[in-house]
Amino acid sequence: MDAIKDLVSSNHVMLLPDKNKAKVGKLFHQFFFTRKNVSQSELLHHKIPKDEHESKFLHRGMIFVSMFIQILLQHIAKPLKVIQFLFEGLLNAGVPKDSEKYYSAVGLSDPRLDLDKKLKRGHPNYYPALAMMAAKVSYENKAVIKNAVTKHWKFQNKCTTQAFLCKEKNPDGDIIVVAFRGTSMFTADDWSTDFDFSWIELDGIGKGHMGFMIALGLNRYSHKNEDYLGDFSGSWPKDVDYNPEKPLAYYVIRDKLKELLANSNKNTRFIVAGHSLGGALAILFPSILAMHDEVELLDKLEAIYTFGQPRVGDAKFGNFVKDKLRKHNVKYYRVVYNNDLVPGVPLDNTMMTFKHFGKCIHFNSFYHAKIVDEENEQDGHPVLLLTKFAIYTSINFIVSRLSAIYELHRGFFIGFTRGRDYRENWTLTLMRFAGIIVPSIVNHVPQDYVNSTRLASKEVFAHSPDLPY
Repeated sequence: MDAIKDLVSSNHVMLLPDKNKAKVGKLFHQFFFTRKNVSQSELLHHKIPKDEHESKFLHRGMIFVSMFIQILLQHIAKPLKVIQFLFEGLLNAGVPKDSEKYYSAVGLSDPRLDLDKKLKRGHPNYYPALAMMAAKVSYENKAVIKNAVTKHWKFQNKCTTQAFLCKEKNPDGDIIVVAFRGTSMFTADDWSTDFDFSWIELDGIGKGHMGFMIALGLNRYSHKNEDYLGDFSGSWPKDVDYNPEKPLAYYVIRDKLKELLANSNKNTRFIVAGHSLGGALAILFPSILAMHDEVELLDKLEAIYTFGQPRVGDAKFGNFVKDKLRKHNVKYYRVVYNNDLVPGVPLDNTMMTFKHFGKCIHFNSFYHAKIVDEENEQDGHPVLLLTKFAIYTSINFIVSRLSAIYELHRGFFIGFTRGRDYRENWTLTLMRFAGIIVPSIVNHVPQDYVNSTRLASKEVFAHSPDLPY
């Protein structure tokens, strides 16, 4: 394709460009029994300057782990679908899949649809709790979403492919909620995206996560030739023609927002929310709006709420986004619950470039929050870094499992101590038992994020951690 000057990438790294070559044996051979540089592997698609090639052990090992997980996920994709069919099919007891009574695994573990009646508009926790409920409901089918939004919340509803939009009517200004769908529990491609280290460098902006950007609407990169060491071309133009049967989330949501705002009163504003992969898309969406100088939309953006969000870019990308959010006075709340695994991927390393930006609101298993400072660079000798990592992992292994045991016991009593709306069903109880073995995965379940936003003290969400007040 010809050069499109709106946004052109010069550098990128993408793992597993060809799933047909994704064999575990070949991966072991190329990474442990050849002298090839990591960047020369046919399993690694790249176009990076020669002076950025890396063959250091730590970098090589991290790439190996990422690619091994992705290959494993591709091999278990069909079994995961079978498990999903059995799990959701049996628990939904023959209910049609397009029914408002048919719930996903997320809905089955936490079937709440009503908003917290104790939180009224004007309470600092109202919009964080609404944002998390919207993020949770986004996992469901269109009928469930419509039922929750129109009947339980009394909002207006608009659905898209990757997200849904709803509008709360208020005399002093409507609020539009954009909720992005997160990682599906039984979808291998979603998990593979979370564990991918692929990046794309956007000129003047920084490096962003390629998988997340493709999910949001980035045009796929085309080969100039079939050589894996050859050049690529690609872009993210401000406007693009796309097939209505294969809509691109960014453009559909942006245009729908413009339409809703044009037909609303001048005080109408919107918030963006998402859990897991949806959290990544929730922060990337306004980032691309900023790239495209969508000033009118950014001026209408009230806040961004992400829950269990993975890393989306490097430090340069983060600084670009922070500057734009401050310029337009947009609040950014990045919420993490306890030992949630997903906010820790892709791994943070100077070789891998991925960094969280902005302060984090971290909740422990008592639903007590603290503000955690922005991530710092992890420099040092690879052996020292690995030693620190091993010590931290060993301590966290014990602490996280003690916490999981507490969460299991808490589930039996929280309905009595906090109210009937917090009761945990047997599906979630089984997950809590599993959490003793894999606490970092169970801590990613939306239930605890919903509880955190509802039970947090007023001070937690009274001000954005990264804006002056």
